[in-house]
Amino acid sequence: MRLQWKYSLIINLTVIAVLVAFFFFDSIRMRKEMSALHALGAEQSTTLKKIAENTILKAVVGELNTSQAFSAQRIDKIIAKLKKEHQDMKDVMNVQVTLGDSRVRSSLLAQDEPTNFNLGKQEIEEIETKEAIIDTIAEQSATSIIINYSVQPKRLELTQMYSQTSLSAADIPDEVWQLLLSKDFDLPPSTTFTVEEKRSEYKNQIALNQGKFPFELWRMLIANQIYLSPDATVKIGEQNNRWQITDLDSGHKYNLWQDENAFWIHIAGANTGYIRVLFDVPYIAKSIRSSLLMHAIFIVIVGVLLVVLIFLMTNYMIMKPLARMTEIIQNAESGNFSSYLHRKYASDEISKATRNLVRMFLQLKTSHSRKIAALGQFAAGIAHEIRNPLNSIGMTAQHLKTIFSQPKVSPEDIDEAIELLDIVDEKIGDLKQTSEQFLTLNRPRKLHLTTVNLNELLDSVLSEFILIAEEANVQIIKSYTELPNLQLDEMLMHQTIFNIVQNSIQAMPKGGSVYITTTFEDKGSIPNVMLEIRDTGIGIPEENQELIYDAYFTTKESDGGVGLGLAISHQTITAHQGKVEVKSKVGMGTAFNITLPIKSSEI
Repeated sequence: MRLQWKYSLIINLTVIAVLVAFFFFDSIRMRKEMSALHALGAEQSTTLKKIAENTILKAVVGELNTSQAFSAQRIDKIIAKLKKEHQDMKDVMNVQVTLGDSRVRSSLLAQDEPTNFNLGKQEIEEIETKEAIIDTIAEQSATSIIINYSVQPKRLELTQMYSQTSLSAADIPDEVWQLLLSKDFDLPPSTTFTVEEKRSEYKNQIALNQGKFPFELWRMLIANQIYLSPDATVKIGEQNNRWQITDLDSGHKYNLWQDENAFWIHIAGANTGYIRVLFDVPYIAKSIRSSLLMHAIFIVIVGVLLVVLIFLMTNYMIMKPLARMTEIIQNAESGNFSSYLHRKYASDEISKATRNLVRMFLQLKTSHSRKIAALGQFAAGIAHEIRNPLNSIGMTAQHLKTIFSQPKVSPEDIDEAIELLDIVDEKIGDLKQTSEQFLTLNRPRKLHLTTVNLNELLDSVLSEFILIAEEANVQIIKSYTELPNLQLDEMLMHQTIFNIVQNSIQAMPKGGSVYITTTFEDKGSIPNVMLEIRDTGIGIPEENQELIYDAYFTTKESDGGVGLGLAISHQTITAHQGKVEVKSKVGMGTAFNITLPIKSSEI
């Protein structure tokens, strides 16, 4: 099993186990806490509902039944007085009252913007069935109780004020004074109102039927604490004993009717509404704080367990193998690897990489000793190619050692370590590939010939460059001629075409086009297949065109170029008895023309 998967599996299984234990114990605690909250909530809800109905609802409805008009100022004063005088309202946070619809018209707390109750059909049915809705508002640590109310009709009673023929200024209510002053009446405080004639109920009815609002009826309304403007309008109903009165000042409308020589009055249109009371419930906030604290404790426990586990696993699976690899790399120049080769290594990736590194060093040393004379011209190139991965591996190992020598290793450090180990593995692979390519350059290619259609082989290679070309903004344009099948080493030709196309794309950093053209040429005694791979890139300087097939010659050292791609490609084409020509001009692009002979049996 790969080290990263083994490491991830152990960490993930441990995290899952800890989380399962966390949720198990936390669910038990939450069930107990919720049971206690439900019991306490049920007890609190009963108490709060009594306060809302017996204190607040009674006072608000009493005011509305008496005045038969919704005065937000009077209701605000009543609620504020209740809050101040009643001990059982100490936990009341806010009281909101509506009339006729869901818009809040009166509120204990000042409102910056209009507020509405969001009551759906289900909530309204619940209020009608249970007489109230009780809900918890977690973000405010409050309990909300919504109850409905209705304003009952009021019978107009004959009072002492109504029976008097005259009134002194002291007997006139403040509301009447406000009405008179609003009409620009300039009355001194000693003014006395005199009633010229007592009119019967019957005469009041006649006046109402004529669309008039009798002064005597207005006085009776004031005596019953119902304040209308004296110029209120009267609309006659379908029956002679029913009228609709509109107060022009306040806009309120009233239904007025007479029954057995007594007048009844009721708010018209809007005579029902809702009252919402918000109670402060401190035990909710306490419960939330307790839950957060327990969650924090469990998170700390999980964190400590993970730190301990990561430290132990890192020390056993990474630090010790890396220390051995570091020792080998540091002793690389001595060349004494025999003792390392015969040691026992674990099955993890780092140990395998260490063993392969030792073997590779020994192979390189032996091969170098045997072929030192023949490989003199390549000495600088191969030393450069080996030293770079070794340095990279060494620096990576040192960096890994630095990371895991910290007193506390974070998950981000672990991720970085895994990435660095991938780099080590990649560099070891590069060393393997370099050594193999180096060996093949010094002996003829052995071909494994099969019947191949060159056009189909080209499509197979180009399919690997779809995403690469798209990212590089390179367009690949194909122009094929029908060709006979050829006897080719498919793998080597695939690699050859891949190397040339890759070089063409890399030669166009700002994008461009690659043209792939195949033709059949039947000139002379041996017919040929022609393959042209042409790009619109930066081109190859003339002084470098003769050197591009030399091993380890590259102009891409900064990009990690090795300089073996074209050398191997040239060797492959030569092994197929073909030839390759390059035509290039700086700034105009490069064209590789490959010629492959066709045997008579292939035609």
